[in-house]
Amino acid sequence: MTQWKQIQQLEMRLLEHVDYLYDDNFPMDIRQSLAGWIESQDWDSAVNDESMASVLFTNLLSQLENVRMQEQNFLQRHNMKIIHQQLQRKYTSNTTAMARVISTCLREERRILSSVSTQEQGALEQSLQNSVAFKRQKSMDNRVGIIRGSVQLVDQAVKYIEDMQDDFDFCYKTLQSREASDRSSERMKQEVTRLQEMLNRLDFKRKEVLSKMDVVIKEVDDLVTSQLSPELQDWKRRQQIAGIGGPMLTGLEQLQSWFTVTAQSLFQMKRQLDKLGELVVKVTYESDPIPLQKPHLEERVKYLIYHLIKSSFVVEKQPCMPTHPQKPLIIKTGVQFTTKVRLLVKLPEVDYQLKVKTTFDKDLPPGRVSRQFFILTNNTKVMDIEDYSNGCLSVEFRHLQLKEKKYINGTKGNEGLLSVTEELHSLSFEACFTVQGLTVDLETCSLPLVVISN
Repeated sequence: MTQWKQIQQLEMRLLEHVDYLYDDNFPMDIRQSLAGWIESQDWDSAVNDESMASVLFTNLLSQLENVRMQEQNFLQRHNMKIIHQQLQRKYTSNTTAMARVISTCLREERRILSSVSTQEQGALEQSLQNSVAFKRQKSMDNRVGIIRGSVQLVDQAVKYIEDMQDDFDFCYKTLQSREASDRSSERMKQEVTRLQEMLNRLDFKRKEVLSKMDVVIKEVDDLVTSQLSPELQDWKRRQQIAGIGGPMLTGLEQLQSWFTVTAQSLFQMKRQLDKLGELVVKVTYESDPIPLQKPHLEERVKYLIYHLIKSSFVVEKQPCMPTHPQKPLIIKTGVQFTTKVRLLVKLPEVDYQLKVKTTFDKDLPPGRVSRQFFILTNNTKVMDIEDYSNGCLSVEFRHLQLKEKKYINGTKGNEGLLSVTEELHSLSFEACFTVQGLTVDLETCSLPLVVISN
């Protein structure tokens, strides 16, 4: 039995939640008509694979067309034709957005069915109370997909400008090579007029693409400020609650997907601005908009890249002794403890020899604590790619140990005594991220922790 058949057997109050999943981004008519085929495709992988998403998109349109041709009802045939056209307009230049929408819908269907099968339908009420979080996720998915699509359109516009400029440059040089005696002819005047028209069109297109880039940068800025950063802070808050016995922490993979796609869009815009800079070297003119606007746009893009990457460096697993996994953030001197950091931005250009250094109580103000500690073991490791986490960079320190300094303010510490105070400490992590000519110093720290000295 297909997943869609199981969904249709749910009671009405649950079907209302299913109904919320489907809109113009993924009409329920398609889900109904292509249920078996849709469920047999790997939409999760296509979210991060443009070539795979393009193939699936083409196949989906083909499947939809086959169903339409077999449909006997004229009204249904008409509706399917409209849906086919809408999908082409919406996703042709951004097929991964379609994959993300379908993947999300299928995942939510599975969540509903799983809750029903394990605790009966009545037990689903509590999980459905978190609909606000689901709405936020769906909004984020849509916005990230729209931004990515807009950046792709800007990419096409820049390539079009390059072609226009090549044509203009060829005509201009051809005109310059003419003999002086030919330059006063009527034909020459016509060619000069034509050349001026080409330059006017080129100027218009340059202004147009710069305006589009300004709009996209504002969209990214608003996305990061109003949604992405709050989502990260919410994850950190839930991590803190999980550390004191709250629900198990999840959601980092989803954050990584949003961070990665947003960063990829920003880096693509940086490359587009670099390309515009190359075009100006070849052809420029009075009141050329690129030299006037490009520096400001570059500054904003770089700022967003720096901000995004810095905030993507997080402590995935807080310091914890393996012997007491249920009590994180309580460390005993001389006993090994583990911790793990992760970079949420996944880019193929990253230098994978990314070294992370950890420091205990970094830059602690004098007199802040009465006892001081240092890391006894190796405090530097290289980040590795994790296959199970969709290729993110992370590093786990498995064998860290703390030792208390023997002399604090001229007083020797008491050996052999178990000592613990309410003083809070922290573990800092530092690294240097380099990609596409940009260097970012990364730093993050653990939640406040308590040290028991022996």
